[in-house]
Amino acid sequence: MIYLPHSRYTKVIAITIISIVLNSAPTNGQRHESLMGFMIGLRANAVKGDVVYQREHGKFALESGLELDEGDFIRSGANAYAELLLDPGNYLRIGSETECQIFSEQPDKMRLKLNRGSISFEILSSDWDGSLFSGKWEAHELIRVITPNAEVFINQPGIFRINTTSEGRTEVIARDGEAVINGRRVKKKRRAVAIGDAISISEFDSKIEDAFDVWGRERADRSVVANRSLKKAPWAKSRKAGEETEVELSGETGQYKKMSVVSARLGVVNFVETGVEMSRTANDWQQLTEKSELETGDTLRTSKYSHVELLVLPDMYLRLDEESEILFEQLSNDAISLKLLRGAAILDVPRFNRKEAPQITLAGPSTSVVVAERGNYRIDATHNGGEIMVRDGKVVHAERLVDACHVIAGKTVADCDNRTKDNFDFWSEHRGEGEYFIGKSRMVTATYLASMRRIRFKDTGFWFQSPGQTDYIFVPFTSTRFRSPYGGHYSTVLAPRPVPVNRFDINRASDRFPGTQIARPRP
Repeated sequence: MIYLPHSRYTKVIAITIISIVLNSAPTNGQRHESLMGFMIGLRANAVKGDVVYQREHGKFALESGLELDEGDFIRSGANAYAELLLDPGNYLRIGSETECQIFSEQPDKMRLKLNRGSISFEILSSDWDGSLFSGKWEAHELIRVITPNAEVFINQPGIFRINTTSEGRTEVIARDGEAVINGRRVKKKRRAVAIGDAISISEFDSKIEDAFDVWGRERADRSVVANRSLKKAPWAKSRKAGEETEVELSGETGQYKKMSVVSARLGVVNFVETGVEMSRTANDWQQLTEKSELETGDTLRTSKYSHVELLVLPDMYLRLDEESEILFEQLSNDAISLKLLRGAAILDVPRFNRKEAPQITLAGPSTSVVVAERGNYRIDATHNGGEIMVRDGKVVHAERLVDACHVIAGKTVADCDNRTKDNFDFWSEHRGEGEYFIGKSRMVTATYLASMRRIRFKDTGFWFQSPGQTDYIFVPFTSTRFRSPYGGHYSTVLAPRPVPVNRFDINRASDRFPGTQIARPRP
């Protein structure tokens, strides 16, 4: 539950996945109201022209309010558009003559496949974004878009458009915010074009818009105006001075249902996408789940576009890239030995006590090392043997100590380039690497980000539907600082709360608020 300070009168509202429903009969001075809305799920919100969705073998007209499922296709005709609702405050818009498929709808595993045409994203902004006090508002979930020749990552507030053709050309336009395509950052007011393995990035004039851009901007303006119009709604007008709200979240799914519990078991599955399998005996592959328990001798493999994250030890993360395979040669409190058979893996070790930790061996097809210090280590297995990269930390190789930044290939040790090299690196960064410093205390970054993302989801708001209307409107729970990246604040909130002003010496801010210190060095 989200608890806000009680006053004499308290509104109690229960929010489920589908609706905000009336609680029990009023008692102890509480007042109860019923509002329709939802927080989790992917829904159509507005449709213009001929847009259909395909579910298995059936094709149907897309209508406002329809809840979409994993595997659904969406196809639009000429001069037709659609607007879909993602996490509260975030929009996905589909352009004309476009085909898009929903790979995964879970907020922390959002994957979309764009086969042709254009889509755009409007990701909720706030006044805290980019500030020293941004905290949980910076912890956005990752949206992955797969095209015929590229993969695009979005995990920041802003306005983004993706165009693709079936012939293998993908374009990403970042009007506001920053995106990633095939391991390359696309900054604000930049356009990236991927053709084959080549990517070109250039500036573009943000004033230039086509009909799809105009429709998206008009929809964004309408959303802000619709939110402001709710000030006249009975539930908003009936608020009393000093009245606070207690919001109960129930029916949660995905990562938001999990508690922050650190397991003492080895090889805990912390994050897994569909398409990851494990084998305990030869040729007997089973779907890996978060309940799976790994043992010595097990093998994991990932399919295309699938990733997995394991807690090898508490606060020690093993991440496996798509189309990769790894063997747990040993997994015990005495020793851990991991051998990458194909693909790529990253071992992030933000904390390491060599007196208490078991010996940890990392191996590829042609070389192996023993972890000697906290750090960040990447293994790549290729047809010519592969390499192990020490981005931060130290390892023992051939009875020699190798520190950062070096790459080990066979018997050769050379200097390395510590910059991110592909989408797998960016995904690992998104999951969290190294430690996060808050004042004099510090946390494992992955733990911190998981907590902040859970809190952010619960504290942001919900999609509200006015009686008799088909459109949903974003309503923040308590903060008036949320805004559309197109402009305009969502000023009607469920229970507005004053935001305290913190005053400090800006010249000393970097010492007091050092932020994230990650294991991987930056260029």
